[in-house]
Amino acid sequence: MASQHRRLRGPVVGVGAIVPRGSGDGLEILLVRRRYPPFRGLWSLPGGHLEPGEPVLEAARRELLEETGVEAEPLGVVHIHELVAPGPLGEPEHYVIIDVLMRYLRGEPRGDSDAEEARFVPYREALKLPLTPGARVLLEMLPEILDRCTLKPVRTEALGQEPA
Repeated sequence: MASQHRRLRGPVVGVGAIVPRGSGDGLEILLVRRRYPPFRGLWSLPGGHLEPGEPVLEAARRELLEETGVEAEPLGVVHIHELVAPGPLGEPEHYVIIDVLMRYLRGEPRGDSDAEEARFVPYREALKLPLTPGARVLLEMLPEILDRCTLKPVRTEALGQEPA
C-alpha cells in the first residue's frame, strides 16, 4: 500500500460550487459538462483548483464565474470528497475537493474555461445525466444538504504572526 501512495501525485486541492436555484419541484442545480480529463464529457459541479493563499470560499466564487459566467454568494463548506484519477499528464493524482454551497445571484450559464457546456438542470433530470462519481454522490445528498446545512468555515491567519 505504501508503494502505491508513492506513485501518486498530489494531493491537489480543488473547490466545487453547488448552486441551486428554485425550490421544491422547481429545484434546479447548475452543472457543467467537463471539457478535459479526468471525466471528460461527464456532467459535474463547476469548480477547479484552489490557488495558494486563496480562501476556499473565494476560490469557489472565482471558479464558478470563470467556468459559467454565473455570480453567486458562497454560504459555506458543506462537503469534502477525495478521489484518485489520472491527472493532466496521465499520472494518477490524489484530489481533495471542497464543495461550497452558493446562493445564486445573477447570470445565465454559458460554458467557458474548463466547461464545454453549462446549464441549470431540473434536479430530477440531473440525476439521470452521465455524472462524475463525486457529482452523483453530492446530488443524491443535495436535499439533505439544503435542509440541514449549518456549516460555516473559519480561516485563521498564522503565517508571519506571533502569538499574543
